[in-house]
Amino acid sequence: MKLTYKKISIFVIAGVAYIVGQYFSGVWWPRTTWPFQCHLIISKMGTYCNPVFIDTFGWPLIILGQSLAIVAIILVFANASIFKKWFRFSLYYIPIATALTFWMYPIKNILVGIVPISRGVYLFGNLYAIITAFI
Repeated sequence: MKLTYKKISIFVIAGVAYIVGQYFSGVWWPRTTWPFQCHLIISKMGTYCNPVFIDTFGWPLIILGQSLAIVAIILVFANASIFKKWFRFSLYYIPIATALTFWMYPIKNILVGIVPISRGVYLFGNLYAIITAFI
């Protein structure tokens, strides 16, 4: 597979993760409870469904899509050897970060209450983008 297609595939994965996250956040299905039960919210922006588990699926996938888009923009400027180093790094980083996120979050904090899993995705996603920039 050519390097260009590999770089484009990262953009595609980022876009799919973002769109699926938007779907699970419930904003796309106004005035309905399909496919999940939700709390109907009426605001100045409109009426939409706010699922009970918005933090479980929606926000982590949205943050993942944003982080991957930043990584993809950084990798546009990478040559083949740098891309190969990044790919090898990703083979180790992604499973470790995923395991740590599921192990550590959600946690209960005395000062702020429950820290959701989306904070872990945000933390490890930003770290992933920073390390990618230095590779």
